[in-house]
Amino acid sequence: MDPMIATDPPSLATDLADLAGRVRSFGPEFVSAADRFDDLARRLDEGSFHLAVLGQFKRGKSTLLNALLGEAVLPSSVVPLTAIPTRIRSGPVRQVRIAFADGRAEVVPAVPDAPALAGVLARYVTEEANPANRLGVREVEVLHPSPALAHGVVLIDTPGIGSTYAHNTATTMAFLAECDAALFLVSADPPITAVEVEFLREVRGRVPRLFFLLNKVDYLTDEEAAKATGFLRRMLAEQAGVPADVPIYPVSARRGLAARESGDAGGWQASGCAEVADRLLQFLAEEKQQVLESTVRQRAVELADEVLLALRLSLRAISMPIEELDTKSRQFDEAVAAAEQQRRFAKDMLAGEQKRMAELVEQRASELRQQYRLQLGAVAEEAFRESGSESVAVEAMAGAVATEFPRELEATAALLDEELARRLRIHHENAARLIGSVRTAAAELFEVPYHVPGTEHRFEQRSRAWWVRRDFSMSPLIPIPAEMVERALPRVLRERRIRERLSRQVENLVRSNVENLRWSMIQDLDAAFRAFATELDQGLSDAIQATHGAILAAVEARRRHEEAGRDLAAAREREIALVEEVLARVIRA
Repeated sequence: MDPMIATDPPSLATDLADLAGRVRSFGPEFVSAADRFDDLARRLDEGSFHLAVLGQFKRGKSTLLNALLGEAVLPSSVVPLTAIPTRIRSGPVRQVRIAFADGRAEVVPAVPDAPALAGVLARYVTEEANPANRLGVREVEVLHPSPALAHGVVLIDTPGIGSTYAHNTATTMAFLAECDAALFLVSADPPITAVEVEFLREVRGRVPRLFFLLNKVDYLTDEEAAKATGFLRRMLAEQAGVPADVPIYPVSARRGLAARESGDAGGWQASGCAEVADRLLQFLAEEKQQVLESTVRQRAVELADEVLLALRLSLRAISMPIEELDTKSRQFDEAVAAAEQQRRFAKDMLAGEQKRMAELVEQRASELRQQYRLQLGAVAEEAFRESGSESVAVEAMAGAVATEFPRELEATAALLDEELARRLRIHHENAARLIGSVRTAAAELFEVPYHVPGTEHRFEQRSRAWWVRRDFSMSPLIPIPAEMVERALPRVLRERRIRERLSRQVENLVRSNVENLRWSMIQDLDAAFRAFATELDQGLSDAIQATHGAILAAVEARRRHEEAGRDLAAAREREIALVEEVLARVIRA
């Protein structure tokens, strides 16, 4: 090629793909890093832009997603039991792909319509069909022909949060590592809670761009909606550090979905969802690539730093006298053994924390049983005393069960979830420090410079109980047919029998509903702590493999032959130069 002819510099995607290929050739200990470079390159090449919808339970997240898609693909009444990732991307026909934890995959092709698609999803991600994720679903991908998914947009349906991120905020925070932007959805009842403010503080440092939506404004007058929006804006500024002039989009996801399904263009505009869709299109046209490249570049730099550390460790080890290398290697083995011991200690502490949380659930369940016995008994007694009718008393209990108690159960779940998040946060931070300490120890021991990335000690929280996503509708009452039969009995005897039956009804309702809540929380606790323990094991193993593997390769080469050590040293120098050259381009771009 004529050197006078200017050529465009390699693109970021090209650099990442090149790094992946080169790093994979460095040795088996670098394969994991190479795969991660490949993933970053693929995202850029596909122009895939990940947009999450974040929201507390029952804020209307599923309805909003359905409105954007144009049909009820995600039934708002279906509440997933476990934190199963669900990604919705563009495809010519409706299709579902299910990935299982054991490596299996299943495809449901050419689903005819939205109800059928919702039915397929229900089999894999709902409590009713897949309790405690007994099917072992790892993630679900939906292909859909909606125009909203054009331009490479991937919608991520995140689990509803109830506090800060204990996924991990269980899996929502894990999703955020993949997200380029997010819709943060709150609703007018109330505009924002302390749980959401705390969650938002965590989210802001993870997602490059946030859009704020106030849902359910159709239940408010124009004046009330304006006040709710103003209140939300003040809370965002005062409590979460969001700029005071941030746009807030009032919407009615419910009306937006109805308008899309009926083809009502005016209703779509009136719902506020049209403005959100237009703003997203503008964002995608003007800012998408910039935000996407910024996100990928940051993650590529952090990954390259890890690779450079391993290469420099290897080079330093090769250049040492064999006696010093053996000594350093043994010392690092001791550091690894200490980290392994700390891991065992951390898991013991985690087991104790799980036990204490289970005891807290049992305590709260006991309090709820007593509270509901008194409340339901008082409702039944007052209705029976005023009407003299057993059926009226039953209806009064049914009304209390249908309205008041579900809200109280949800509040209980949210409080316990917040407590779990508070307790787990300490364990997550300790786990992050433990994993980061392996690389730091290696760098200090072998006197290798190492810049710790800003996210190095932020252990991704991929565990959390998801009881806040459950449907808290209480069990129905059992019909009582005996009232008509007993009309001939003396009044005192008849009323005594009625009260006995009502008392049994109260006890059955309390036992069944509180036990359902207690059981589901215990199951979710177990799943959350098991997920955390797995992430801790995997994170520490990855750090040990990358650093220890590089050192062991140097030790083996030195012991084989002096010439083998020189060859490996020369290879490492070339590899370091290559990574540094590409990294410099990535940073400057």
